Amino acid sequence: MPLAWYKLLMNPGDIVFDVETKKSFDDVGGKDHMEKLGISVIGAFVYGENLPAGQAGKYIAYEEHELPEFEKLLKTSGRVIGFNIHHFDLPVLQPYMSFNLKELSTLDLMNDVEKSAGFRISLDNLCGATFGHNKSSNGMQAIYWYREGKIEEIKKYCIKDVELTKDLFEYGAKNGQVFFNPRNAPGKVALSVGWGNAEVKNIRKILKQGLEEKRSIELEYITKPEASAEAVSRRLVDIYRMKGDSFEGYCHLRKAERVFKIDRITDARLTNNEFKLITDVQGSIF
Repeated sequence: MPLAWYKLLMNPGDIVFDVETKKSFDDVGGKDHMEKLGISVIGAFVYGENLPAGQAGKYIAYEEHELPEFEKLLKTSGRVIGFNIHHFDLPVLQPYMSFNLKELSTLDLMNDVEKSAGFRISLDNLCGATFGHNKSSNGMQAIYWYREGKIEEIKKYCIKDVELTKDLFEYGAKNGQVFFNPRNAPGKVALSVGWGNAEVKNIRKILKQGLEEKRSIELEYITKPEASAEAVSRRLVDIYRMKGDSFEGYCHLRKAERVFKIDRITDARLTNNEFKLITDVQGSIF
């Protein structure tokens, strides 16, 4: 892997992580109660150099009582990278943290996969098709291990999942695609992914800087989730406020206030154009 590509792709302090729980959805009454699942182990990998306690470039496993140390790491992180973290890992982790995890700059690989395929695909399927490497176990087995007190087994499994996620992230960023095995057809299928282009440039941080400094952002934006190349356009936007995975602002191309989805941005550049805040933003997402 060329050093120049490595430095372009990873930002110091970027964290790839994965969560294993103490309980299953059946134990807590379904997916509406993720805050009750509890954490047995968190596995993480930190990019960069010269981070505290020699954490950079190492796989680290945190038990539940060590989560305050993981929180310190999160507060100094660049991006937080994972697979399905928006719908699972981050909601499960939130009760343990003293700050809102929505403030983090995140990259959920599942988002691009689902957008490209039109449906959700497991990490095991993607890694099996892309590398020929599969998960060593599954989340339910990790719960059984927790009940049996086999914490070291959970750590090994969790770190393996982090390794697979990291490899999938790097492969997709470098090649612009990953692969999956369809259920009812032979052979593997390629999926285009954009995390090597959009997320590497830390788009969320650029957007926040534009908001704070009241400077327009030049965006390359996908106008529809199922977009082809023809549906990607460049536009100048004044950001009025950010909330979760979207932001509100004035679109100079459409000459109107709009709501933009951050995961549809493929490029962002801070300009020297200053603007004044307008408060009457409409709520249409396009």
